[in-house]
Amino acid sequence: MTSAPSKTTTVKTVNNNTGITKSVSTVKTGNSVTVTKTTTIGKPKTTSSSSSVSTPATAAGAVLEDTQWITGPNDGGWTMCGPVALANHLLAVTGVEASNTDMERLYRIAGGIGDTGAPLEFLLAAAKVSGLAGCHLATYQHAERPGDAGVLLLGLSGLPGAHACAVVPGGRVVMWGAEEDLGGLGATVMDAWSLTWHGA
Repeated sequence: MTSAPSKTTTVKTVNNNTGITKSVSTVKTGNSVTVTKTTTIGKPKTTSSSSSVSTPATAAGAVLEDTQWITGPNDGGWTMCGPVALANHLLAVTGVEASNTDMERLYRIAGGIGDTGAPLEFLLAAAKVSGLAGCHLATYQHAERPGDAGVLLLGLSGLPGAHACAVVPGGRVVMWGAEEDLGGLGATVMDAWSLTWHGA
């Protein structure tokens, strides 16, 4: 009997000022998902004063090939997955990239404090009223089918609680900075929301 094939996705976040590298590795074998988080302390890098500017998507709603999806401040726990999911949907639809500060601001406006988390519906309401990265949600409503959604709240086997993720063109979901096929995750869809952004 052959064992089920496994797929490993690793997302690293490096802080050049402190030399701290945080890594989240997700290993999917059959219906089992294992997440390993590591922190490595290294030597800080010397950085120049020039700033880099990321190029937004060339076409709204297009699949962003060779583009790093936003991981945001989501490497230390589950509490920030909602703002990160909204930021990735915004990036996919408009090409606007939200910063960590933008996502943390949205989290606080929606009532999140520290590791308390914030309900997805509160985050959507905050994105409509206060915006995210200068953009506002025009509408949000429950989606009848996961394929019609912009953001999903998933229950993943082997992981505690629920995890929010963005649905991007092609029906794939963005989790920890990588695109995954929803059908292959063995996930339970707990909530599905359809979103539209002003100007998109």
